[in-house]
Amino acid sequence: MTPLIQSGKLIALTLIGFLLVCFIQSARSNEPIDGVVEEEPNVTQPYDFNLDGHTDFVLNRGPQTAIWYLDTTVFLSGALGPTLPPFGWRLIDAADFNGDGHPDYALFNNSTRQTAIWYLNNNVLITGVYGPTVPAGWALVAVGDFNGDGKQDYVLYNSNTRQTAIWYLNNNVLLSGGFGPTLPFLWQIMGTADFNLDGHADYLLFNTNTGQTAIWYMSGRTRVGAVYAPPVGTGFYKLKGAADYSGDGYPDYVLFNISTHETLILFLHNNVLIGSGFGPTLPADWTLTLP
Repeated sequence: MTPLIQSGKLIALTLIGFLLVCFIQSARSNEPIDGVVEEEPNVTQPYDFNLDGHTDFVLNRGPQTAIWYLDTTVFLSGALGPTLPPFGWRLIDAADFNGDGHPDYALFNNSTRQTAIWYLNNNVLITGVYGPTVPAGWALVAVGDFNGDGKQDYVLYNSNTRQTAIWYLNNNVLLSGGFGPTLPFLWQIMGTADFNLDGHADYLLFNTNTGQTAIWYMSGRTRVGAVYAPPVGTGFYKLKGAADYSGDGYPDYVLFNISTHETLILFLHNNVLIGSGFGPTLPADWTLTLP
């Protein structure tokens, strides 16, 4: 079964109240939480591969990738994407690096620490280039525009020190970089998105022990605020990232059930849960990769 023949469906979900209660009653870590100022939404969709104004899914089955085109939570159609190269290469994120409006693949090689960018037109690989090589002990974990220059930047993470770093890029060229905030114990960075709509990418964090999520508001490499966000638990549903699926400009959480292959989208307004809905169910041999 391939993602080209999966039928779409929308299933009403009534977990909103339960999740809100969990959010209010969830255990707090010792990391300080600060206030934040909201701004008006920006409706840019970073994972919109066919440029129809709706955020899409990226799937993988081993090295093969596929793109599922969505309208909010409804599956419209699917297409195979490029196959990843062998020998340690992984798809980390997707964003528009060359400014043509189409999301591109950001790849990382675990063995050589080399990065690469694959330029796409929708689901078609046009060409690829190497990006900067990451130092020993570090890994590429996410992509986002942190300095507001309209260019995508790298987020690096050192698992030994829990230190993050941000490398400012112009397309695939490293311009400058420096340390970002250090993550607390048991917290992971799950992706980036502009949750408070200030034009700067923020960190999405997940506590592997409690299932709590948090958003760290960033300005460049500096953390300027932090809030808790809805908990997602530590069961079969795994937090995959955040992107705007409702079209209101605010990033939403995307979860993937590793047992049933169901997808679930939690609709957010900044860090506040306002609704939820099931997305399409993936075939048994495919995994949700992005966001």
